[in-house]
Amino acid sequence: MEYKVLYRKYRPQSFDELFGQDHIKELLLNSIINEKLSHAYLFTGPRGTGKTSTAKLFAKTVCCESPQNGIPCDKCIPCLHFADSTDIIEIDAASNNGVDEIRELRDNVKILPSFSKYKIYIIDETHMLTQSAWNAFLKTLEEPPGHVIFILATTEVQKVPITVLSRCQRFDFQRITDEVIEEQITNISKKEKIKITKEAITEIGTLAEGSMRDALGTLDQLSKLNTKIDVELLSSSYGVLTTDSIEKILQLLNDGEVDKYIEELNKIKSNGIEPNILLSRLLDLLLQNAILKKTNKECKYNNIENVNEMIWNLENCYNKTNQYVLIKSIFVKHTPVPDIVKITQPKSEDDVKETSEKNISREITEVVMESVETQKEEIQNIEEIVNIRINNAYVDACIKLKRAFQTDWKKFIDILTKTNGLKHLALIKETEVEVVSPTNVIISTEFYSNSVLFNTIAKEVETRLAKELNIDKKIVCLDTETWQKEKAAYIKNKKTKEYKLMPEPEIVTTTEAFNSAELLFGDELVEIN
Repeated sequence: MEYKVLYRKYRPQSFDELFGQDHIKELLLNSIINEKLSHAYLFTGPRGTGKTSTAKLFAKTVCCESPQNGIPCDKCIPCLHFADSTDIIEIDAASNNGVDEIRELRDNVKILPSFSKYKIYIIDETHMLTQSAWNAFLKTLEEPPGHVIFILATTEVQKVPITVLSRCQRFDFQRITDEVIEEQITNISKKEKIKITKEAITEIGTLAEGSMRDALGTLDQLSKLNTKIDVELLSSSYGVLTTDSIEKILQLLNDGEVDKYIEELNKIKSNGIEPNILLSRLLDLLLQNAILKKTNKECKYNNIENVNEMIWNLENCYNKTNQYVLIKSIFVKHTPVPDIVKITQPKSEDDVKETSEKNISREITEVVMESVETQKEEIQNIEEIVNIRINNAYVDACIKLKRAFQTDWKKFIDILTKTNGLKHLALIKETEVEVVSPTNVIISTEFYSNSVLFNTIAKEVETRLAKELNIDKKIVCLDTETWQKEKAAYIKNKKTKEYKLMPEPEIVTTTEAFNSAELLFGDELVEIN
């Protein structure tokens, strides 16, 4: 017997077997029972939610000679020959979307059905039709022969012309709930004798995102391994992120276990998980946590600093370069620091050796990501330096100097690219020159975490710039949002405020801290590629 994939094998054969679209099922059944059929229907909704299956069920029931309460009899000629019936015409609009194909359809609708009461056209992916094809189809769609019914199916209803929408009865298919999908997976697994754990069923239901076809496709693929399907098998074989994995990472973040959640994030990346999938799952759980907190209910992650800001930062990571680096940076930024952990800057190599590994991780985290908030007396407040450099950049700022420096900055980046002589090259490439004066430069980058990291290596960049192009300027980096605020303030104040050069306090840093950063973040963050 020819093997059929599960989603085809268990395609609903009657409305009783159609799950997850009860509102649509009831309307269609009543229209059949009461013989109040329209000449054109439009089924729209996400993939795998039953649009084509419902269209076939509707066509079979309408063509049946003696349906019982909207259920086909499966005994008459139209029912017995439904699979190969010439009266049920399925058209793929993705490959038959031209005027010629529609003209042929328009001519064929005049031909009477062979042995059924109706001739039914199911046009899938109907949004793919060209504008010319729609124009040729409009009159036929509005006034087809009495023996013809059109069923249009699409996942992108916004692409269907309004003139077509107004000629159809529209049915919006909803995503199938996880509970319905899990119930179906459970029943099909029993019938197919597939061994699967309850946790794996739940994960498949979540992974499907409301698509029954996707869920059954996943089950079908894993069943071929001829072993019990559990969460571990699902994760390793199908490259998915389980809820347990995400909860574990967030719990480590909540507990301040920097090394451990960095390790978990590295594992996820090495398993080939798309960063956008990771972001989606993280945002889902964080949002649930934020809602619980807002409603004064018990939540798991009370220690994470500023969850709402973290959600916003993660949202901005979608479809960006170096996404895993950005995710790690955001995690570090929002890591809670227990009161018992004292962040200090070791004064000597002996101090470094005596500091525990965990405290070193905390120290590097604070130096790189939270230096604006916490510094010891030996390290001057970076926020003060940033403000001074912003002020000094406004002194004698000149558009000609900016244009010249933009050219030099591109040349500088080209030199670094060819020589591979400076870490954080990708970080430098993602900056824009905003303000240039004879002594100072303001540049911008999209993310706050990147601006903080750049300012910690500004001295190294300045030294290399002087060496390569003999340009001696102080550089400060701002994230885009902060730069827009500073720009607005400058425009507002420049007529009344006189900007004067301000001396910078000396910044003391230690190479030990930055060398230790590789232990915490790995080469990926310390040297962005």
